[in-house]
Amino acid sequence: MNTCSLLSAPLLLGVLLVGCGESPSEEGPGFEPSSKDVVSAPPAPPPGTPVPPVVVSPAPPTPAPEPSPLRIPLPVELRESGATVMVTRLHMSRPPQESVTRVPPGTQEFEVQGTSGEILAVTLLSPAGELVDAVMVRAEDSHRVSRKPHSRVLRVPEEYATLQAAVDAASAGDAVLVAPGTYTETVRLKSDLRLFGSGAAWTVLEGGGAPVKLLDFSGATNVVVAGFTFQNVGRGNVCDDDATATYCAGPWYSAALYADGHFERGEDPTSALVTHNVFRGNSIGVLLYYYARAVVRNNVFVGNDNGLVTNHFNGESLVANNVFWENSRQAIVSDGAYLDVLNNVVAHSGVGVHHAYIQAGRARCNLFFQNDAHLQERFLVPPWFELGQQGNVERDPLFLLPEEGVFRPSFDSPLLDAGCLGASEPEADGTPEDVGAYGGPLGVWQ
Repeated sequence: MNTCSLLSAPLLLGVLLVGCGESPSEEGPGFEPSSKDVVSAPPAPPPGTPVPPVVVSPAPPTPAPEPSPLRIPLPVELRESGATVMVTRLHMSRPPQESVTRVPPGTQEFEVQGTSGEILAVTLLSPAGELVDAVMVRAEDSHRVSRKPHSRVLRVPEEYATLQAAVDAASAGDAVLVAPGTYTETVRLKSDLRLFGSGAAWTVLEGGGAPVKLLDFSGATNVVVAGFTFQNVGRGNVCDDDATATYCAGPWYSAALYADGHFERGEDPTSALVTHNVFRGNSIGVLLYYYARAVVRNNVFVGNDNGLVTNHFNGESLVANNVFWENSRQAIVSDGAYLDVLNNVVAHSGVGVHHAYIQAGRARCNLFFQNDAHLQERFLVPPWFELGQQGNVERDPLFLLPEEGVFRPSFDSPLLDAGCLGASEPEADGTPEDVGAYGGPLGVWQ
């Protein structure tokens, strides 16, 4: 609904009423004007004299109301121990900004004030750095977010036999906790839901080679997906065989994690925090289609055809602190996207970054190594980045045991203290954040 039109309607109605009727005098109905109150009309101009045009200055635009603060209550168990809140701000007209605040014990609610046009991604961490909650919302929609200090935890398979059954039974703000194991179902998420696996090393969503969408958050906002391995989603049609994963519309493709941003539930935007996951052996790891906004950070994409794809996109999203390793076609695909790509490792892939059409985001502090092409660009776009500038380098990341899936940096790795995001927030030890899947405030995971 257009708020400005609602605000302007009473003003317009008042102008019409005043113009169509007599204005009441402040002196009352018996007031008689004196000679000094009478204004003589100017004499009419001679015939044929041109009449100057009447210039009417336009009324100043009504300023948009300031967005309401985003209020997130702290869970009861964190009020005494304290917590850490990370606020990421995305805006098309400026680089992403990030702040990390340690909340003193006794705090009951954390408040974030956004500005018009901002996307707010707020993440709540325990004192040990464990993910507790997250919200991603447009600043103008902050008043819609529902968070409770007490929320339910629905357990799979202890209480619900399937993930979908638990999701269907959950209410806004609840969490679905999935026990270790391998699950072969496909799941459709809904808004204000946290879906937690028991760690990517132990909780697996298995595609079995079928051309499916394992997890779909289309039309859902404020979703958290963390702690899973998504694997073995196969190809099913000619679109899945497309080398760029952008020739067809998004729904034609198979993907481990998928979202269509066409608004299906009122005006709420599709949005999610995707973190602490492994995407392995899929046709596409993550596919974001048409304004399906996401913060994709601290994940590993290994052995996929395509790692992360933004298809006919145009939304604001952040891809930070991930590892893309041995993705045979493209590691990252930016198709008409506003995509900030920061602090990632992109190595041993066909194309490191495929860039098409207009790109409004930024690529900074990424490490590239032994890709067939680090950057591929189409449709006469200006160069997005160059190696040796803005922290983008070509070097061996020196992981500990990449052949065994261990992508932690060794003691002499160039990833250490090399990250940048906004003001480059320090890590817990006071040093700048590391590049890769285990750097930054969300770097604590297995």
